[in-house]
Amino acid sequence: MVTATVQPITVVLGSLLVSKVAAGPSAGVTFGDVVPIIAALWTVSAVQRAIGAYQGFGRDLFVRRVQLEAERRLLGKASTIDLGHFDHSDWHDRLARAKRDVSWRPGDLTWSVLGLSANIVTIVLTAGILASLHWALVALALAAAMLSLLLERRNTVRMYEYFYKETPEEREREYLGNLLVEAKSTKEMRAYVLSEHLLARHRRLSEQLLEKRKSMYAAGARISLASGLVTGTSLALAYAFVAWRGVHGMIDAGGVVLVIGAFASVSGTLQSISSTFVAVDQHTTFLDDYFSFLAIPPLVPTPAAPAPLPARLTDGIRFEGVGFRYPGGDGAAVEGFDLHVRDGELLALVGENGAGKSTFVKLLLRFYDPTAGRITIGGVDLKDVAPEVLRDRIGVLFQDFATYELTVRENVALGRAGRAPDDERIGKALRDARADAVVRKLPAGLDARTGRLFEGGHDLSGGEWQRLALARIMYRDADLWILDEPTSSLDPEAEAAVFAELKANLHGRMGIVISHRFSTVRIADRIAVIDGGRVQEIGTHDELMALGGRYARLFELQAAGYR
Repeated sequence: MVTATVQPITVVLGSLLVSKVAAGPSAGVTFGDVVPIIAALWTVSAVQRAIGAYQGFGRDLFVRRVQLEAERRLLGKASTIDLGHFDHSDWHDRLARAKRDVSWRPGDLTWSVLGLSANIVTIVLTAGILASLHWALVALALAAAMLSLLLERRNTVRMYEYFYKETPEEREREYLGNLLVEAKSTKEMRAYVLSEHLLARHRRLSEQLLEKRKSMYAAGARISLASGLVTGTSLALAYAFVAWRGVHGMIDAGGVVLVIGAFASVSGTLQSISSTFVAVDQHTTFLDDYFSFLAIPPLVPTPAAPAPLPARLTDGIRFEGVGFRYPGGDGAAVEGFDLHVRDGELLALVGENGAGKSTFVKLLLRFYDPTAGRITIGGVDLKDVAPEVLRDRIGVLFQDFATYELTVRENVALGRAGRAPDDERIGKALRDARADAVVRKLPAGLDARTGRLFEGGHDLSGGEWQRLALARIMYRDADLWILDEPTSSLDPEAEAAVFAELKANLHGRMGIVISHRFSTVRIADRIAVIDGGRVQEIGTHDELMALGGRYARLFELQAAGYR
């Protein structure tokens, strides 16, 4: 608030100084008479600069804090949102718009609102000075500010419309840019010599977006020019008014300075307030995408009174007449799906791509809710269980498992991220996953950083990454293990060893293995053949071979390739 009084005080002191100087020796004014006024002006100026510098640093820290909090909320929402949203391009557009301005708009918005109070104090004081001289000066300043505000509002609307419409093209441009630099696409980019082709497409999109932005900014510049003319005209009218009164002896030199200074201060502060309202309008318009993103309702709701899961899942897992269709999908992914996974059983799922195996896993993890039928675990309907509680009892190794460019210890300990890492258990998990050899070759052992993204990291092969992911599920020590092609990147010897030891590592818990390799699923207690979104056959390897059905045909077809 101190800075809010600086302008009015400066105007008044400047007026007094000019009045004293204009009176001169004829009025008995000496230099000593103006020294206190000069000292006061110096003090006010020094205080203003000191507080301005302090506010500058404070503003940066404040804006940074607000930005970090806004970013944290955005990431928290995006990282926990239901998978069903990912099936719609509109959701990706909403995420892109929410991310676009989160780095600066929330902080600027909050700071602008806080700054309004100081501007209001300044305007009240300086408007009071003007009103004491003539009410028309206050009316002129207010009219100019309101007209400028209306003009700038048009700019805000046009800018938002442009940025809203450009979102899909901007997302595609960013996607192409990521393809050109990401490590996972590097090899194929070079092998197929795709760089020039994608660069050209990236360039075309960039130029198209730039031309649209030029048009928007040109229109904005015309509106800003009109706003500037309004402000300049109001100042010229005020100066003409002061000059007319001064010429006719209705105001002295100090009064002229007072009016000019006060009007410039009022006009400038009103313009600042007007600009703040425009900024607030812009920020709230753009941040509407941010707040609407945070308010996206869940597709998989948590029940109001979640049912607890029993300590022992003695009833196993039951799929009873389950049907499901992906949002926007052409047909049912699973339909009339019936399956009972018994407590302590290792069940294998086999079938062609698109048969419904991955959908089975997503429904079991409650990434989606079935559209028909029901799924129970331990006798409890999944819809009655909080998703986080359910997933806490499950360990899963996806076919497209994640790679974390962290230390080996962190890679494994992420299996139970909420607990302090236990090196003894981490070592056992690595041995059970036959990943201990990976650690032994790294100079820093468990502290070695994996991947090449950060300094000192060690590149790993696909098989080594998969062994770390397998160690992660073993460290999790969950009641149910789900392994989707858990050895797809391993060599045959390691694959055979991992599967041979899998039942022992389960220690009587339920396990579900999805694999295309029929030679490895023979260790399962039972094998379910999925086709057309249904369980077509189920039994042991020997039972299914004796049945002579689809499993037997597929097994013989695959086995023929090794003869």
